[in-house]
Amino acid sequence: MPAVIRAIVVIVVGAWMLGSALPSLERCWQPYPDNGLVGNVDFDGTIGYVTPDSPAASLGIEPGDRVQPPLPADLFRDPPPTFSFRLNHDGAVRTVTIAPRSRVPTRVERLLYLALFISYFVFLVVGSMVLLLRPSPMTWSFYLYCVLRRYGDLGFYWPGSNEFYWTNLLVLSALSGATCAFVAIFALRFPADRVDGWRRRAQGIAALLSIALPIAWFCVFLRLWLGLPSQTPANALTLFTAAMYLGASAIFVVTFLQSHGANRQKLRWVLIFPVVLVLRVIAILVGDGLFAFPLPDWFPQALAILAISVPLTVAYAVVRRRVFDVEFAISRALVYAAITSLIAGTFLLLDWFMSKQFAATRFTLTAEIIVALAIGSWLNMLHRNVDRFVDSTFFRQRHLSEQRLAKAAAAVLRAESHEVVDRFLVHEPLRALDLTSAAVFHKDSGSGHFVRDASAHWERVETRELTSDDPLVLHLLAEGAPVRLADVVWGSEASAKHVGDAVLAMPVLLRDELVAIVLYGPHRSGADIDPDEIRGVVLLVERAGAAYDHIEARTLRAQVESLIRDRDAKQREIEMLRTSSA
Repeated sequence: MPAVIRAIVVIVVGAWMLGSALPSLERCWQPYPDNGLVGNVDFDGTIGYVTPDSPAASLGIEPGDRVQPPLPADLFRDPPPTFSFRLNHDGAVRTVTIAPRSRVPTRVERLLYLALFISYFVFLVVGSMVLLLRPSPMTWSFYLYCVLRRYGDLGFYWPGSNEFYWTNLLVLSALSGATCAFVAIFALRFPADRVDGWRRRAQGIAALLSIALPIAWFCVFLRLWLGLPSQTPANALTLFTAAMYLGASAIFVVTFLQSHGANRQKLRWVLIFPVVLVLRVIAILVGDGLFAFPLPDWFPQALAILAISVPLTVAYAVVRRRVFDVEFAISRALVYAAITSLIAGTFLLLDWFMSKQFAATRFTLTAEIIVALAIGSWLNMLHRNVDRFVDSTFFRQRHLSEQRLAKAAAAVLRAESHEVVDRFLVHEPLRALDLTSAAVFHKDSGSGHFVRDASAHWERVETRELTSDDPLVLHLLAEGAPVRLADVVWGSEASAKHVGDAVLAMPVLLRDELVAIVLYGPHRSGADIDPDEIRGVVLLVERAGAAYDHIEARTLRAQVESLIRDRDAKQREIEMLRTSSA
């Protein structure tokens, strides 16, 4: 599908889904018609709950009473109109006419409506963005799951046209039956967006179910609209849906156990998805009354809030090409929060003190301007000190890694051979940052290619050299700075694999000439090397370049001294020959 058409489809579907949900959201701040039965009657007409002080309660309707078939369609209309039906109460059948009454939602109900709307809004927006940024069968299945949660999350509330209400209710309730199938397809294709073996067969079954289940649910709701009891087929479809969700959860777990490296790091956070699916199964089986066990009042709100993390973690795993360490994000958040708090606290304290001591003068504004200028000039030092304090206090391992790299950068200047410098470049970052691999490629003066001279955990990589026209070499020559391999454009997947699992390339420069390239793999957890860690490695690489320069200069000096000695010796021999011949 062309990108323009895909964007139009996403915009139209999103506008329709959110626009038709706005009346439901209005119940958060204004009264709405209610009769005490809406949402409390099953598909056989059995009443499970009656809202206290509602019109239904005032008519003596109690839980366990049953509406006689044919069931009036208005029994499931939201908001309900005034209608009549035949009620079986304690074996006696009577005709009841019930009219709705304006009802003010409770605080818990307002929070629930708001939480459900926000949850669906996040699902819809993030699912749409993931599809637009990374269109593929995997992201299409996730997008359809996000969109079709509409009925399951918010139901359908429409105070206007009956025809519009029933058309949307039948369509949305039927299509929502396919959500479990789309979740299964997404789980089967995640994270590589391909299927093979048993996953291919399972995907075929899930694709068929994505068509069969909406048809089955449409038949159930059509029977309901026609007044026919339909609880038995609805229960069967509900149990099947729950089984599909549990199966998708199991697929996520199996994928995680079979993954490694960056995929495992991504899946670690996406595992929140199967947790939410299992909780949703509990809500379906218990909350919908299939099993007699009441759920806590806070369970729906908690599930709605927890569910918001699902699209965010999926988007992180699908859209991001690199996997960052969460500790880095947390540490940066703490640093900037501490700096902001210090600055704000300083101004608040200054303003309070000055207003007390110099209330009648304008000295307060002058003092605040002076303090602002002082803080501005002091900000870099403040940032370094707070950064050091946060890392040393809350992230000690990161702090120790930075210290080890700094010590290695100082020690490498004392190296007396290229081999020692190579060991520093390979092993120090590998151990300090717990990386998966490292390798050093030196430039061959004859061919101009870069030949691998030292490495760690590169046994499975056959690459021995990088040619002078390799995309990675060209990027390093152009930028003269660290390059993430995810940002390098490779000709094919095979050409990208010639650098193993490396994620970062560091140039070693001598007088603006690229003399060596160092490649580093990700953390063993699968996380990429974060900017703070790169700065520590850059210092080591720069000092290594200085060490290479020192070694080269010393070697050249020794060669010059040797040539001078040879010249002096030759001159003495010539003088001796001249003397002897004379």
